[in-house]
Amino acid sequence: MLKTGPNYFSALVMIASCAVSAQESAEEQNTTHSSEDNREAMAELPEGRFEILTDKFFQVSQPHVSEKISFRGLSDWERRVSGTHGFDYAFVNAPIAQIGSEGGKTYADNEMDLYLQWRINTGSNSEGKLFFWGTYVQTFSSLANGEFSRSQGLITSTISAGTDPDKSFVAPSALWWQQSFNNSGFLYRTGQLYATSLWGNNKYTFDDREGFMNSVLSSNIGLPWSDTPRGLGVMVQQTIGSAYVSLGIQDAKAKQDQIDVDSFLDGKYLYTGELGYNTNIGSDHEGRYKISLGYVDGTAGTAEAQTESNASGWGLALSARQDLGDIGLFAQYRRSLSDRIAQGIKTSANAGVVFNKPLGFSDDALGIGLLYASSSDEAERDEYGGEIYWRFQMTPRLDITPDIQIYRPGQPDQSGITVVGAFRFRYVL
Repeated sequence: MLKTGPNYFSALVMIASCAVSAQESAEEQNTTHSSEDNREAMAELPEGRFEILTDKFFQVSQPHVSEKISFRGLSDWERRVSGTHGFDYAFVNAPIAQIGSEGGKTYADNEMDLYLQWRINTGSNSEGKLFFWGTYVQTFSSLANGEFSRSQGLITSTISAGTDPDKSFVAPSALWWQQSFNNSGFLYRTGQLYATSLWGNNKYTFDDREGFMNSVLSSNIGLPWSDTPRGLGVMVQQTIGSAYVSLGIQDAKAKQDQIDVDSFLDGKYLYTGELGYNTNIGSDHEGRYKISLGYVDGTAGTAEAQTESNASGWGLALSARQDLGDIGLFAQYRRSLSDRIAQGIKTSANAGVVFNKPLGFSDDALGIGLLYASSSDEAERDEYGGEIYWRFQMTPRLDITPDIQIYRPGQPDQSGITVVGAFRFRYVL
């Protein structure tokens, strides 16, 4: 959980010092303007998860129930606070319930996420922001999600935010300072980084509490660092026209339930790089194409045997997303290129389509995705599957989602087809 001891305060001091120096640097910048597209691209939030902090998230025009119970007064207050003080927040509560065809076994949990954004330093040339994201997940069923997924013969997971091996998990998933310099197209982030949300991410496959649920369709499983995405570090990004390059370094063995300063000083790091090309940013034909490469140091202790989960190794990720009006197409590929394997998955891939206004319901989303995963265990076979969900926007702050997942399971003793049905409830304040 989030510590209040020296480690936590050391991290805050580090981020605050970067914020102060960034503000002093920004005051020295000239006032020349770059193109509107470049400025918008540089000032934006990371694609996917943090977009919930934008005002457009609550611009619902046709809820299924009523807009009268949407707390419009609260929305107006949030906009005033954002405009006057540069402060944005979102609190998300999203329980999921699932039932599998193998033995009728069930799984249920609840995830709560708190997102904060404070725009401290803004100007025509530069914009500085402080981000925080805290996560709490509580399992209610007798089986944690890993156990539930295995009971269905799967090598992947039916969600991506399980609490295995415990029944609850609390973490400061992100606490970073972001500074962008619009006239030069340069951006950096430093602090507690969350690799899954910053490298190889995709608008349609980033969160099991909003879109698809299966881990191949909602996380970066298949990359050798996907089981330890949190850690102190720094990343930089340079945008030139529609293309960009990003480089980063962060702690590779941080404890995942705290801001771990001691681990950062051990010298075991994750090194990442990404090349990307963005088209038609901000339009209904927006496209994003990325190739990401990373290397993670071996994290075994001096008296600890080397295994696939602590060896050093390379990972590769490809991600493509293209919007065509109300239709979004996506595809991703991830592979561990050496001995380091996370969560037992060596390769994963997905592809699919999201209809953003199915049957004319302007605020709903219908997703259809296909998935593939191969295990590092030669005794297990490749797993294939598909998932369909329909997210119904009941009010501007409440949506409900029925979901069905169909698999050819990867466990060798499972013959036939496995089906998992799910229901998700999400409320955003």
